[in-house]
This record gives sequence, C-alpha cells and structure tokens, in this order.
Amino acid sequence: MTVLELAVGGVPFPHAASDGTWRHRRAVRPAGPTVLDHQAVADFLAYERAHGRDVEVRAAPGLGDWRTWPLPAERARPDAAPTQCCTPDLPDGCGTDLVCHGTPAATAAVILTDGRLRPPRTRTSTWGEPEDWFDHVMFANGRCTAPEAVAASRRTGRDLVPADLAPGYEPAVRFYFEWDALASHSNAVFDGVHPVKIRGDVTPEDHVVAIVVAEDHAEDVIVAAGALRARVVVLPSADTTTPATWAKAAYAAARRAV
Repeated sequence: MTVLELAVGGVPFPHAASDGTWRHRRAVRPAGPTVLDHQAVADFLAYERAHGRDVEVRAAPGLGDWRTWPLPAERARPDAAPTQCCTPDLPDGCGTDLVCHGTPAATAAVILTDGRLRPPRTRTSTWGEPEDWFDHVMFANGRCTAPEAVAASRRTGRDLVPADLAPGYEPAVRFYFEWDALASHSNAVFDGVHPVKIRGDVTPEDHVVAIVVAEDHAEDVIVAAGALRARVVVLPSADTTTPATWAKAAYAAARRAV
C-alpha cells in the first residue's frame, strides 16, 4: 500500500510511516492546483500501480476533486508552474527548463572518470522509497535545494533535508540537463515526484549542458572532466552560503552556459 497525501501549502515530502508504508506528500499551492499537480497525481498513480502497489489518496479539504483534474494535451514542462513549493528563499520558484542531479565532489569526479551517471548503489533510505526507485538516476528541478541534501546524505550516511545544512556545508556538484532532452529519452520515467528520472545509466557526454562546482571543490572535478572540461562552470564559494543561494547561483550559471 502507498499513500499519496494532497496537502495545501508546505513542501513536498517523501516519507515512511511507522509501519513502513510508503507515503508522499504533494504540496499544492494555496492558489489552487496547477497543470503540473494534475500531471503529477496521474503519474504517481500510474507508476505505483505499474509496480504492483495500491494507492490510497488522502486529500486535504478543497482538493477532494482530484479525480476530475484534467491532463494537459502534452506533458507540461517543469517551468509551466515554477513555484512548486513554499520555500521563502525561492520567490521565483524552483521549476525551470533545466533539471539537475547533485553529488558530492568526490562522487562527481568518479562519474566523470567513469563516463556514467549511475543509479544509487544503496537500495534503502529512511525516507522509505520503494526499492524500484533505486534503479533510476533521479533529477530535481533546476533551482531545487533537494540535491544539496541528497549529496550531503551520501557523505553522512543518513538522510537529510535542506534545513539540516548550516552555512559552511559542502555544496553539491550539480549536473544540469535540458528537461526536454531527458523527457524524450528512451528510458525516461515519470513517477509523480521527480520532474523526470532515467532507468539505468545516463551518459553525461551525450546529455549534460553544464556541470557547476564551487571553487573550493573544483580541482578534482576539472581534472576528471576530460572532454567535458568546457562544460564545467566554477563559481565562487561565496555563492554556497545556503542551499537556496547555491541552487539559484548554479542554475543561473548553467542557463548562461546553454
């Protein structure tokens, strides 16, 4: 059994109940559901049911009509409704034409040396995601702060959220991709949580548009980049004061590089 919680306000939140039930909170803006909310609910239900899991939808007052939400004629891009969460540090929202995958700098160097962005090695997390999630390389919106927490989680061995990261944290190296390119990838998957994810490996040389790294952690990434050196963008570490500061600066730099 999976539980999809449709909430008004707040932030998206994947989590496990005390009994191990996989739950995900979809945060709908107080102004009302957008075309991306419509798409996300349909995608979530389809993905979970395709993997043999029944879904119970628990909708907040005012969202009980979710069954009637129409799908767009074509899949909407993440920037169709940029403000997808109530993060006050992101007044322009997180949804952009680019999506990103964040890693620690040491992992980024391995990825570039290997030439493959691979699904996570671990198949469990305290957030409770099902095992099939870990068959995929997962992407976040271009200005999302979640990649910072994910990268920090890899280093600490425990799951973190952006609020756990104090000034001075090691910022993620952010691999930026055009959403349009990944959405048309033969292994693209839509789970109603991520803007897109790819089953199996991703080859950065074929798809990445920018690799953004803070100067304090840039040397190993630059050395490993090889043929992708021209796509590495180094930013001052002053841009890493908070996850939101880094997410905005990194996206802006990636967009200039496209």
